[in-house]
Amino acid sequence: MFSWSPVVVSRVLLFACLHIYLTHSFTASSRSAFPPLRNSVRTFATAHEVAVQIEGNITILAKSDDYLVVDKPPSVVCHHSDWTGSRSQQEIPMLQRVRQAVGSRINLVHRLDRGCSGCLLVTYQKDGKTATLSQAMAENATKTYIAIVRGEGILRGEDLKEKGWFLVDRPIKNERGVLHEASTWFRFVAGQPEVDGQPRASLVLARPMTGRWHQIRRHLNGLSHPILGDSSHGNSKVNQEWRAQRGMLPERTCLHLARLQLSTESFQIDARSNLAPDMLTLLQVHLPAVLEEALPILHEEGITLVDNDRDVEILSYSFADES
Repeated sequence: MFSWSPVVVSRVLLFACLHIYLTHSFTASSRSAFPPLRNSVRTFATAHEVAVQIEGNITILAKSDDYLVVDKPPSVVCHHSDWTGSRSQQEIPMLQRVRQAVGSRINLVHRLDRGCSGCLLVTYQKDGKTATLSQAMAENATKTYIAIVRGEGILRGEDLKEKGWFLVDRPIKNERGVLHEASTWFRFVAGQPEVDGQPRASLVLARPMTGRWHQIRRHLNGLSHPILGDSSHGNSKVNQEWRAQRGMLPERTCLHLARLQLSTESFQIDARSNLAPDMLTLLQVHLPAVLEEALPILHEEGITLVDNDRDVEILSYSFADES
């Protein structure tokens, strides 16, 4: 029978203890000195993460202690709602842009559709000013819009340009399908037929007397002169053509609130917005004859397409991109 000597047994036990000690020590030190690669990458990424900022400017056209008139660009919603839908990328509505830029809580007095541009009236959240201004806007405001529409300004053989200002008084349904009275004054300023490859289009002024849903857009469509880019009441084929061939912006409705006037005992507002650059480019490049014909009439109506000497204030905003 084989038997180990006491010396051999002692050496085996010594080596076994030494092996256990070294293995335990290396494992423990490895855990502290060499963390798993996956965690080190995550820590590195976290430590070097750079917050992406969404930055921009707003233009203040007129202001007082109670209100601001800001210049809304096209393709921007005034505020989020069930009607605006959602986007894959973060979208900053005008309401949040103005709040961040001025550093104060504000309310919208009225709205402009996503695709529209121009004067947007907001008020500070204090002393019921929003309700007071909203009522004054509904009862006393004069809003003059510029629209670029499909059509040369002829309806059933009648030249609409020769009518001057004329009233369209036609009820329209609201978002819930309820019929309401709606009235809009229009002036067809200039237009051209489709000749020598030039598009058939006109420039129109509009002054709504009531504030119904898509009122100007629907009344112009009823005159067979839908606004270019109007995806709800316009001609989709024509809109696609203007986007593909003439560079009209996506989600653009060629309707611009150029002048906002309100005169009451409490408020005196006369704000003017330069025609949005994209609409001005469409006129200059693709409708130069219409633009030339329109300029003296626009001047007569107190509408200036570009005023580089106007007194405005530029404020900046910044948001972290959470998309």
